[in-house]
Amino acid sequence: MTNLAVITVTKQGLLLGEKILASEPGAALYVPAKYGVAGTNRVKVFPGALAPLLAEIYPCYEGFVFLMATGIVVRMIAEYIKDKRYDPAVVVMDITGRFAISLVSGHLGGANALARRMAEITGAIAVVTTGTDVNETIAPDVIAMELGGEVDDFEAMKKVSATLVDGDKTGVVDLTGVDPPSLRGPLKPNVQRFDSLEALAEAPVIAGIVITNRLLDLTAALPGKAAVILRPKNLVVGVGCNRGTSAEEITAAVGRVLADAGLSAKSVRCLATVEAKRDEVGILGAAKHLGLPLEFCAKEALNAVPDVPNASEAPRKFVGVQGVAEPSALLVSGGRLLIEKVKSGNVTVAVAETPPVQSDVARPITP
Repeated sequence: MTNLAVITVTKQGLLLGEKILASEPGAALYVPAKYGVAGTNRVKVFPGALAPLLAEIYPCYEGFVFLMATGIVVRMIAEYIKDKRYDPAVVVMDITGRFAISLVSGHLGGANALARRMAEITGAIAVVTTGTDVNETIAPDVIAMELGGEVDDFEAMKKVSATLVDGDKTGVVDLTGVDPPSLRGPLKPNVQRFDSLEALAEAPVIAGIVITNRLLDLTAALPGKAAVILRPKNLVVGVGCNRGTSAEEITAAVGRVLADAGLSAKSVRCLATVEAKRDEVGILGAAKHLGLPLEFCAKEALNAVPDVPNASEAPRKFVGVQGVAEPSALLVSGGRLLIEKVKSGNVTVAVAETPPVQSDVARPITP
């Protein structure tokens, strides 16, 4: 973790914190002023009261390691805990370094992994209580993290996670070939992989995990089953536009093209366009509004993209490229076009999908 706060209120904790600091280049150690420690860029001295310190720094870090009693930490952070999707990782260690306890945001925030890392550094025992972890089974939110993606519906995920923890039969189908690490190799006996949504629907399983960038109605597709969709970030949207096109028009065009094709906006990794559009206010604004990175492609690279289906003279004349939307999407994704160029007013949009991941790890899949 590159942004970690380690906090102590005791002298023993100070020694443990220094040990952690030596192995965690992205960490800062917070120490009470009463110990006379000189402050540096990585050692922060505070007056001694935890409440005002947390009020100041809690929004600033991805993770926290508290070197103190669990009860103190629970009382101190209670008002800041909001949602597992956004909470930072919180780990508590006793001041002798015997235990590293994952307290908050074990999966999505990374507290489970942080607790294990603290155990490796200090010789402590990592204490992880997440149901899927202690049962050594897959977890939908962990799979989503491995994909660099997201869970489509958190309430649905809770039902599927409960099924996994209870050991009930659960099916998994990966419709995009992204092959997350959690699904490689042997799975628990109650977890079964399928090669299609239809096979999963017909199987005698209680719940299902579906990995896809497609818009699906799982209530209709998997009747009677608890099910959750995990969205991989495997779509690249290529965008071209006339000079001066508004961010609103570009945003609307992107959304419309995705929806018409039955693709989820949650699976979009980035927008892509030609380098000449680097100062195009509308495209910059659309990327910001959509919360997506924007990648710019050199003209030479776009012109070298083979088999562009709708190359035309207009972009070649005005921008010097065989096209913008299609070659940008192909170039940045490294994959295949799902949607050829669609013109919508002043905007052109194309969508490409990144290539499936190839794994040499054998795993049983039920047809």
